[in-house]
Amino acid sequence: MSAGSGGGPRERAGGRGGGPREGVGSGGPREGVGSGGPREGVGSGGPRERAGGRLYAAVVSDILDDLGHREHVLDPAIRPLGTGEVIAGAANPFLVVEVDEIPAVPYTGEIAALDDIRPGEVILVAAGGSARAACWGELFSAAARARGANGTLIDGYCRDARLIAALGYPVWCRGMLPLDCKGRTAVTAWRQPAVVGGLPVRPGDLVVADADGAVVVPAELADETVRRALAKASKEDGLRDALTAGSTLRAAYDRFGVL
Repeated sequence: MSAGSGGGPRERAGGRGGGPREGVGSGGPREGVGSGGPREGVGSGGPRERAGGRLYAAVVSDILDDLGHREHVLDPAIRPLGTGEVIAGAANPFLVVEVDEIPAVPYTGEIAALDDIRPGEVILVAAGGSARAACWGELFSAAARARGANGTLIDGYCRDARLIAALGYPVWCRGMLPLDCKGRTAVTAWRQPAVVGGLPVRPGDLVVADADGAVVVPAELADETVRRALAKASKEDGLRDALTAGSTLRAAYDRFGVL
Protein backbone atom coordinates (compact mmCIF):
# COMPACT_ATOMS: atom_id res chain seq x y z
CA MET A 1 0.00 0.00 0.00
CA SER A 2 1.35 3.42 -0.92
CA ALA A 3 2.19 5.99 1.73
CA GLY A 4 -0.71 8.28 2.48
CA SER A 5 -3.30 5.82 1.14
CA GLY A 6 -4.56 4.61 4.47
CA GLY A 7 -3.98 1.40 6.42
CA GLY A 8 -1.89 0.88 9.55
CA PRO A 9 1.49 2.41 10.38
CA ARG A 10 3.46 -0.37 8.70
CA GLU A 11 1.52 0.07 5.46
CA ARG A 12 2.19 3.77 5.49
CA ALA A 13 5.87 3.31 6.37
CA GLY A 14 8.56 3.74 3.81
CA GLY A 15 9.46 7.29 4.70
CA ARG A 16 9.67 8.63 1.17
CA GLY A 17 10.85 12.21 0.98
CA GLY A 18 13.81 14.50 0.65
CA GLY A 19 14.87 18.09 0.17
CA PRO A 20 16.36 20.59 -2.24
CA ARG A 21 19.55 19.82 -4.06
CA GLU A 22 21.28 22.74 -5.73
CA GLY A 23 21.82 22.18 -9.42
CA VAL A 24 19.44 19.22 -9.70
CA GLY A 25 16.49 19.40 -12.07
CA SER A 26 12.89 19.20 -10.94
CA GLY A 27 11.59 16.58 -13.36
CA GLY A 28 11.54 12.81 -13.10
CA PRO A 29 14.57 10.56 -12.74
CA ARG A 30 17.33 11.58 -15.11
CA GLU A 31 17.64 9.26 -18.12
CA GLY A 32 20.53 6.87 -17.79
CA VAL A 33 21.31 7.68 -14.16
CA GLY A 34 22.39 4.76 -12.07
CA SER A 35 24.10 3.04 -14.97
CA GLY A 36 27.69 3.68 -13.85
CA GLY A 37 29.57 1.54 -11.36
CA PRO A 38 31.93 2.32 -8.50
CA ARG A 39 35.24 3.75 -9.62
CA GLU A 40 38.26 1.48 -9.73
CA GLY A 41 39.69 0.72 -6.31
CA VAL A 42 36.38 0.68 -4.42
CA GLY A 43 34.71 -2.27 -6.06
CA SER A 44 33.90 -5.60 -4.49
CA GLY A 45 36.89 -7.10 -2.74
CA GLY A 46 38.50 -3.65 -2.45
CA PRO A 47 39.21 -1.36 0.51
CA ARG A 48 35.58 -0.97 1.51
CA GLU A 49 35.51 -4.60 2.69
CA ARG A 50 38.74 -4.17 4.65
CA ALA A 51 37.50 -0.89 6.12
CA GLY A 52 34.40 -2.54 7.54
CA GLY A 53 36.48 -4.96 9.60
CA ARG A 54 38.97 -3.40 12.01
CA LEU A 55 38.60 0.24 11.04
CA TYR A 56 36.38 3.04 12.29
CA ALA A 57 35.63 6.64 11.34
CA ALA A 58 38.18 8.35 13.61
CA VAL A 59 41.24 6.41 12.48
CA VAL A 60 40.26 6.84 8.82
CA SER A 61 39.84 10.57 9.46
CA ASP A 62 43.32 10.74 11.01
CA ILE A 63 44.91 9.17 7.93
CA LEU A 64 43.12 11.55 5.58
CA ASP A 65 44.51 14.42 7.66
CA ASP A 66 47.99 12.94 7.25
CA LEU A 67 47.45 12.72 3.48
CA GLY A 68 46.52 16.41 3.36
CA HIS A 69 42.84 15.77 2.60
CA ARG A 70 41.39 17.60 5.62
CA GLU A 71 37.81 18.19 4.46
CA HIS A 72 36.28 14.73 4.63
CA VAL A 73 33.42 14.51 7.15
CA LEU A 74 29.68 15.04 6.83
CA ASP A 75 27.93 17.62 9.01
CA PRO A 76 28.09 16.23 12.58
CA ALA A 77 24.36 16.92 12.95
CA ILE A 78 23.82 13.78 10.86
CA ARG A 79 23.66 11.16 13.61
CA PRO A 80 22.98 7.42 13.78
CA LEU A 81 19.50 6.25 14.69
CA GLY A 82 20.89 3.31 16.64
CA THR A 83 24.20 2.48 18.27
CA GLY A 84 26.26 3.62 15.28
CA GLU A 85 27.88 0.33 14.34
CA VAL A 86 30.72 0.70 11.86
CA ILE A 87 29.65 0.53 8.22
CA ALA A 88 31.73 0.97 5.08
CA GLY A 89 30.96 0.87 1.40
CA ALA A 90 30.96 2.59 -1.96
CA ALA A 91 28.95 5.82 -2.07
CA ASN A 92 25.71 5.90 -4.05
CA PRO A 93 24.31 9.44 -3.76
CA PHE A 94 20.54 9.91 -4.26
CA LEU A 95 19.73 13.45 -5.48
CA VAL A 96 16.47 14.94 -4.20
CA VAL A 97 14.45 18.09 -4.99
CA GLU A 98 11.38 19.70 -3.50
CA VAL A 99 8.14 19.51 -5.51
CA ASP A 100 4.75 21.19 -5.09
CA GLU A 101 2.32 18.74 -6.67
CA ILE A 102 1.43 15.10 -6.17
CA PRO A 103 2.46 13.30 -9.37
CA ALA A 104 0.07 11.03 -11.22
CA VAL A 105 2.49 8.15 -10.52
CA PRO A 106 4.21 8.79 -7.17
CA TYR A 107 7.58 7.49 -5.98
CA THR A 108 8.89 6.81 -9.50
CA GLY A 109 12.40 8.04 -8.79
CA GLU A 110 12.54 6.56 -5.31
CA ILE A 111 11.55 3.10 -6.51
CA ALA A 112 13.96 3.17 -9.47
CA ALA A 113 16.87 4.31 -7.29
CA LEU A 114 16.22 1.69 -4.62
CA ASP A 115 15.85 -1.10 -7.16
CA ASP A 116 19.22 -0.15 -8.70
CA ILE A 117 21.20 -0.46 -5.44
CA ARG A 118 24.24 -2.71 -5.70
CA PRO A 119 25.55 -4.94 -2.92
CA GLY A 120 27.99 -3.18 -0.58
CA GLU A 121 26.89 0.36 -1.41
CA VAL A 122 26.18 3.05 1.17
CA ILE A 123 23.26 5.29 0.21
CA LEU A 124 23.78 9.02 0.76
CA VAL A 125 20.56 11.01 0.43
CA ALA A 126 21.42 14.51 -0.81
CA ALA A 127 18.41 16.36 0.58
CA GLY A 128 20.16 19.58 1.55
CA GLY A 129 19.01 19.27 5.16
CA SER A 130 15.40 19.92 4.16
CA ALA A 131 12.74 19.35 6.81
CA ARG A 132 9.91 19.44 4.31
CA ALA A 133 9.43 15.67 4.37
CA ALA A 134 11.07 12.48 5.58
CA CYS A 135 13.59 11.11 3.08
CA TRP A 136 13.66 7.59 4.42
CA GLY A 137 11.68 5.07 6.41
CA GLU A 138 11.19 1.42 7.26
CA LEU A 139 10.14 0.17 3.82
CA PHE A 140 12.97 2.01 2.11
CA SER A 141 15.30 0.40 4.65
CA ALA A 142 13.86 -3.03 3.95
CA ALA A 143 14.28 -2.51 0.20
CA ALA A 144 17.86 -1.27 0.57
CA ARG A 145 18.84 -4.13 2.85
CA ALA A 146 17.31 -6.65 0.44
CA ARG A 147 19.44 -5.19 -2.36
CA GLY A 148 22.59 -5.52 -0.23
CA ALA A 149 23.16 -1.92 0.89
CA ASN A 150 25.37 -1.50 3.96
CA GLY A 151 23.51 1.54 5.32
CA THR A 152 22.02 4.96 4.56
CA LEU A 153 23.22 8.46 5.46
CA ILE A 154 20.57 11.17 5.07
CA ASP A 155 21.21 14.90 4.78
CA GLY A 156 17.66 15.36 5.97
CA TYR A 157 15.05 13.57 8.02
CA CYS A 158 13.76 10.04 8.52
CA ARG A 159 10.67 8.34 9.90
CA ASP A 160 9.68 4.91 11.29
CA ALA A 161 12.53 4.97 13.81
CA ARG A 162 11.11 2.14 15.92
CA LEU A 163 10.54 -0.11 12.91
CA ILE A 164 13.97 0.61 11.42
CA ALA A 165 15.54 -0.27 14.78
CA ALA A 166 13.66 -3.57 14.78
CA LEU A 167 14.84 -4.22 11.22
CA GLY A 168 18.47 -3.61 12.22
CA TYR A 169 19.34 -1.55 9.14
CA PRO A 170 21.94 1.20 9.83
CA VAL A 171 20.62 4.73 9.23
CA TRP A 172 22.10 8.18 9.96
CA CYS A 173 19.96 11.34 9.69
CA ARG A 174 19.37 14.83 11.07
CA GLY A 175 16.26 13.84 13.01
CA MET A 176 12.81 12.36 12.78
CA LEU A 177 9.77 13.62 10.88
CA PRO A 178 6.49 11.80 10.09
CA LEU A 179 5.75 13.65 6.82
CA ASP A 180 5.64 11.56 3.64
CA CYS A 181 7.42 12.87 0.57
CA LYS A 182 4.55 12.39 -1.88
CA GLY A 183 3.89 15.84 -3.35
CA ARG A 184 6.73 17.34 -1.32
CA THR A 185 10.02 15.92 -2.63
CA ALA A 186 11.28 13.55 -5.32
CA VAL A 187 14.41 11.60 -6.19
CA THR A 188 15.66 12.86 -9.55
CA ALA A 189 18.94 10.96 -9.96
CA TRP A 190 21.18 8.45 -8.24
CA ARG A 191 24.76 7.27 -8.37
CA GLN A 192 25.63 10.85 -9.35
CA PRO A 193 27.96 13.45 -7.74
CA ALA A 194 26.25 15.39 -4.96
CA VAL A 195 26.84 17.52 -1.90
CA VAL A 196 25.83 15.64 1.25
CA GLY A 197 26.10 17.20 4.68
CA GLY A 198 28.19 20.03 3.18
CA LEU A 199 30.70 17.64 1.59
CA PRO A 200 31.09 16.84 -2.12
CA VAL A 201 30.65 13.11 -2.67
CA ARG A 202 31.20 11.12 -5.86
CA PRO A 203 29.80 7.72 -6.74
CA GLY A 204 32.25 5.05 -5.61
CA ASP A 205 33.97 7.14 -2.94
CA LEU A 206 34.59 5.08 0.19
CA VAL A 207 32.23 5.90 3.07
CA VAL A 208 33.06 4.88 6.65
CA ALA A 209 30.53 5.76 9.35
CA ASP A 210 29.96 4.94 13.00
CA ALA A 211 28.84 6.63 16.22
CA ASP A 212 31.45 9.38 15.74
CA GLY A 213 30.08 10.43 12.35
CA ALA A 214 30.71 9.79 8.67
CA VAL A 215 33.97 10.05 6.71
CA VAL A 216 34.18 10.09 2.91
CA VAL A 217 37.43 8.91 1.31
CA PRO A 218 38.01 9.89 -2.34
CA ALA A 219 38.19 6.71 -4.40
CA GLU A 220 41.72 7.48 -5.56
CA LEU A 221 42.90 7.62 -1.93
CA ALA A 222 40.98 4.60 -0.69
CA ASP A 223 43.66 1.92 -0.98
CA GLU A 224 46.39 3.97 0.69
CA THR A 225 44.01 5.29 3.34
CA VAL A 226 42.84 1.82 4.35
CA ARG A 227 46.38 0.43 4.38
CA ARG A 228 47.65 3.23 6.62
CA ALA A 229 44.57 3.15 8.84
CA LEU A 230 44.95 -0.57 9.47
CA ALA A 231 48.59 0.01 10.45
CA LYS A 232 47.63 2.83 12.82
CA ALA A 233 44.84 0.77 14.38
CA SER A 234 47.37 -1.97 15.12
CA LYS A 235 49.69 0.54 16.81
CA GLU A 236 46.76 1.89 18.84
CA ASP A 237 46.10 -1.64 20.08
CA GLY A 238 49.72 -1.91 21.17
CA LEU A 239 49.62 1.44 22.97
CA ARG A 240 46.39 0.47 24.74
CA ASP A 241 47.93 -2.80 25.91
CA ALA A 242 51.00 -0.95 27.17
CA LEU A 243 48.86 1.45 29.18
CA THR A 244 46.89 -1.45 30.65
CA ALA A 245 50.18 -3.09 31.65
CA GLY A 246 51.19 0.04 33.60
CA SER A 247 53.15 2.13 31.11
CA THR A 248 52.99 5.89 31.29
CA LEU A 249 51.35 7.62 28.36
CA ARG A 250 54.66 9.33 27.50
CA ALA A 251 56.52 6.03 27.33
CA ALA A 252 53.76 4.35 25.33
CA TYR A 253 53.52 7.26 22.90
CA ASP A 254 57.29 7.36 22.41
CA ARG A 255 57.15 3.66 21.60
CA PHE A 256 54.14 3.53 19.25
CA GLY A 257 53.89 7.15 18.00
CA VAL A 258 50.08 7.31 17.88
CA LEU A 259 47.28 8.82 19.90
